Amino acid sequence: MSRIGIAVTLIFFVGFAQAQAPGMAPPLPIGASTDADVRDKKLDPAAVEIPLYAGARVMDVLQSLTDKGFAIKWDKSQIGPSMKLLEKPKATRIDSLLSEILTPWGFRADHNLRDGGYRVRPLKNPKEKPGEPPPGPVAVPAIVSFQIPH
Repeated sequence: MSRIGIAVTLIFFVGFAQAQAPGMAPPLPIGASTDADVRDKKLDPAAVEIPLYAGARVMDVLQSLTDKGFAIKWDKSQIGPSMKLLEKPKATRIDSLLSEILTPWGFRADHNLRDGGYRVRPLKNPKEKPGEPPPGPVAVPAIVSFQIPH
């Protein structure tokens, strides 16, 4: 074996031994996986119930999704307490679910590239004003044609 091979092997073993030395590595940070509060069922995101039924407030659904662990930011002054789900959402993906919940009210959820997660914003060209329910079915009058005798 050449001297260079021996030197590389020696440096490898010294680095490996240094990494394994007790007390040399920094302690694990206190965070989501090591904190004692996480083991409490009240703070466990998996234990959060999401109100996905017709009539549930949109604000409560967004807060429950945030408590569940999804990073969703919204302006509380735009999402009012009168905004409610019109029907139970059918989507299973978070982006589709947010779109299905927010589109009837004139909002959308964009990817928040700076902080991660989603940011709720008004639609660029809303069909109706934000905060108002979508219009119901519109009655169209029937057009009747007839001929007048001469």
